[in-house]
Amino acid sequence: MSNYQTIDLASWPRAEHFKFYQLATHPWFNIIADIDASYLLAYCKDKQLSFFHAYLYLTQIAINELAPFKLRIVDNEVRLYEKIKVSCAILADDETMRFCGFPYAHSFSDFDEKARIAQETAKANPFIASQFVGGEKAQNEVHMSVIPWVSFSSFTNARNTAVIDSIPKIVYGKATRTTQGLMMPLSVEVHHGVMDGLYVGRFFEKIQQLFNQPDVYLID
Repeated sequence: MSNYQTIDLASWPRAEHFKFYQLATHPWFNIIADIDASYLLAYCKDKQLSFFHAYLYLTQIAINELAPFKLRIVDNEVRLYEKIKVSCAILADDETMRFCGFPYAHSFSDFDEKARIAQETAKANPFIASQFVGGEKAQNEVHMSVIPWVSFSSFTNARNTAVIDSIPKIVYGKATRTTQGLMMPLSVEVHHGVMDGLYVGRFFEKIQQLFNQPDVYLID
């Protein structure tokens, strides 16, 4: 049984937009804005929770509440996946990158437990390029990175522009204390064939709502 449904392009309201952006050599667009992480960080410190796991989990919630972020272009069809999990680049003890898949979870405690195991497993294994090149790419996930050393105002993701890739790329940066709060840059890059700026805007609104109410979303 598949974990997605195929969109009927004949009745899909944005079918013509999809066709238009399929012709583009660079069909992705990127928006960066700051998120106030004041409440979330304070809550995590008070409850002794992982701030990193908290915002990954809240990102999972936001993604799964916005249908366009669950759309994927595969073999010239558009698929709507049922549940999306997060995959994040992490730093191993040798200071090189590892790709780490975080299993989908219905509660933060479950996510936190699975995330710790996933990280330990990813760090313990070497990065082998051939494992990620040429194989079938998992579509029911978002690709994430964290750059905690830099409060950036622009970001570019590495991409193979010769292949179709409609998986959203989400990057968090260094949180910096300002007069506006604890501001954390967030980069969101998506495929224009499946969504416009409206839904990226709604994603930012949703993420800020989740960050402002950790006592609602981080309890079982």
